[in-house]
Amino acid sequence: MKNINILDKMNKVPGGLIIIPLIAAILINTFFPSVLAIGGPTSALFKYGSTAMMGMFLLICGSSINIKQAGLPLYKGSVLLLLKIVVGALVGWAVGSFFGPDGFLGLSTLVIIVCLTSSNSSLYIALCGDYGDASDAGAISVFCIKDGPFVSMIVLGATGLASIPFESLLSMIIPLLIGMAWGNLDKKFKELCSSAQPLIIIIMSFAIGANSSIKTVFTAGLSGILLGIISAVTGIFFFYMYNIFLRKKTALGAALGTTAASSALTPAIVAQTDPALLPFVDAATAQLATASIITMITAPLLVAYFDKRLKAKTEVTETVQEVEKT
Repeated sequence: MKNINILDKMNKVPGGLIIIPLIAAILINTFFPSVLAIGGPTSALFKYGSTAMMGMFLLICGSSINIKQAGLPLYKGSVLLLLKIVVGALVGWAVGSFFGPDGFLGLSTLVIIVCLTSSNSSLYIALCGDYGDASDAGAISVFCIKDGPFVSMIVLGATGLASIPFESLLSMIIPLLIGMAWGNLDKKFKELCSSAQPLIIIIMSFAIGANSSIKTVFTAGLSGILLGIISAVTGIFFFYMYNIFLRKKTALGAALGTTAASSALTPAIVAQTDPALLPFVDAATAQLATASIITMITAPLLVAYFDKRLKAKTEVTETVQEVEKT
C-alpha cells in the first residue's frame, strides 16, 4: 500500500495537528452526531477523552522541563513566563471588571486570559535559531510551563474571574511534576514523550471538537481575527518589557505576541472545573484556533523587524565609539 504521509501533510498546515482534527470532529459531530455517540471505547476516546489526553499532555510537557538548566537560560525563561502571567492577569482582570464574563466585541474574559497567557513555544524555538542563542533556546525549559491550561487556571482563579478549586489546580500540576521528575531521571522516557506528543494532541483536539458544532466556528470567525490582532500587538509591548531585564538586547520578546495552537484546547478543560464558563467554550475554542494561525504569520515579521532595528542601533553605537577613540 502506498504511503501517503498524512502526518507530514498535517504538519505543513500552521497548527495542523490541532486544527485539522478539531475541524474534522466538528464536521462529524454537526452532520453525523450518532457516529461519535456509539458508546464503548470509540466514544470514550474520541468524544469524551479530552480530560485523559490533557493529563497525558501535561505529563509530556513536564518531561521537557530541565531542572538542571541554570544561569542565563533559567533567568530568561523565568522572565518570559512572569511577563506572560502578569500581562494576562492584568488585562483579564481589567476586562472582567469593566465588561464582566461576556467581555467585549464577542471576546469573553475567558478567551482573552487563555490567549494572553499562552504563546507558541515551537515558533519561539524556531525563531531562536535565527535571532537568538543557546541561552534563548534553553529558556524554553522554564517557559514551557505555560503550555496547557495550568497557568490560565491560576490567573482565572487569582483574578476572581472563575471559581477554580485548589484540588483542580493540584490535579493539573501532579502529571506535570511526574513528567518533570521522570523526564529528568530517564532520558529515554523524555524521548518517548517527545515522540508521543503529536498523537496525544491529535486525539485531544478531536475529542474537544467532537463536542462543538460548525455554527460556532462561523460565528466566531471575525472575533477570532480580532483576538489574533490583539495577541500580535502585545508582541510590541513584550519586546520592550523583556529587554528591560536583559543586558544584551534581543528581538525575541516580540515572539511572546503569539497564541499557542494548543490554547484552543484549554477552555474546555477549564470549564470542567467551573461550569459557569461552559457557555463561552465553543466560541473561545474557535477564536483561539483562528488567533493562533494569525500570530504564526505576524510574529516572525515582528521579530525580524525589531532584530533589524537592534542591529542598526548597534552599528551606529559602534561607529560612534570608533570615532571617539580616534
